[in-house]
Amino acid sequence: MISLIILILVAAIITITSFRRVPGIGVIAALVIIGLLIWLRGDGLITLGFFPPENWGMTILSSFLLGIAIQFVSTLILEPFSDKVTNSTTDHSLFEGLRGNLKNFLFLLVTVWVLVAFLEEIIFRGYMMGDIAELIGTSKPALAVNLILSSTLFGLAHWYQGKSGALSTGIIGAVLGILFITSGFNLWLPILTHGFIDTVGLFLIYINADKFLKERVKMFS
Repeated sequence: MISLIILILVAAIITITSFRRVPGIGVIAALVIIGLLIWLRGDGLITLGFFPPENWGMTILSSFLLGIAIQFVSTLILEPFSDKVTNSTTDHSLFEGLRGNLKNFLFLLVTVWVLVAFLEEIIFRGYMMGDIAELIGTSKPALAVNLILSSTLFGLAHWYQGKSGALSTGIIGAVLGILFITSGFNLWLPILTHGFIDTVGLFLIYINADKFLKERVKMFS
């Protein structure tokens, strides 16, 4: 019951702060709660999925290729689809300042790898999916429910990108969740994949290729 209450609390904090366009505050608050919970339980980081993969080289290569593929699928297919379904456009206004600005691009790149990829995966995959699995089990139906709940919350946590952004991000969250499950609840593959997804995405915005690609999609749709 306590685990369920804390899960709901973390989900509420992340969702509310995203709706108010201050997602960083929600992430920090969630991490404080998760850190206290792990300390009180007497657990280590291994309970979040921080244990070495069987093959580091293959994990890094797989995450690199997956990150590139997922980001291009997102730009060319997923975001246009989400725009159409929600009758809105993904709000990337928070990233407009990095277009053609190398300093901002490098700063955000470091931020993505040091903070976003690690922290979001700790919260949504390592903690949420791990605790949901403890609550409802790891049968196929339970894993499906786990995936739906965690990816929905992941999408809501990105509501500051608009309805379309929340939908497309939620779908990407489901893909990362599948990677987490298929890798035996090991957090390294989703962390690295998440990092490469954001790296490619930021680079496309930096060189203004995201708009170019979306315009080409519109021409042929």
